[in-house]
Amino acid sequence: MNRVRLYLHRIFRRPVITGPYRLYVRRIPGGAMLDVEHYLTAMIEALADDSDLLGLLDDIVTDRAEARAHDGWKPEALLVEKLTDRLGFELPLYDQAAARLADRLHALTPAPAVVIPGQREGEATA
Repeated sequence: MNRVRLYLHRIFRRPVITGPYRLYVRRIPGGAMLDVEHYLTAMIEALADDSDLLGLLDDIVTDRAEARAHDGWKPEALLVEKLTDRLGFELPLYDQAAARLADRLHALTPAPAVVIPGQREGEATA
């Protein structure tokens, strides 16, 4: 059901950011949801196309699969850092894209709750 809702959202809404990766934003009850599927797809394709990156991912999987007592150190952390450095973990926003994203997120922000002050303790009730 979530996939259908996501596709309907994409059909009827334009992306907030169109390049180099499309970025969609939609409202959810607690705030907003950023859809970065196009960026994620590009990163998965980069992994699949580069044997060095795929080897790094395989090393991470191997390290995580080894059973060992947890001592506060994750041996795969350095490999994950190398992989994210090679793939990149930031989405570039060119020209006025940052302002458009900020405006869209601001428009989706829920209005602050209106607080109705209670009766004062000293007043009599009718």
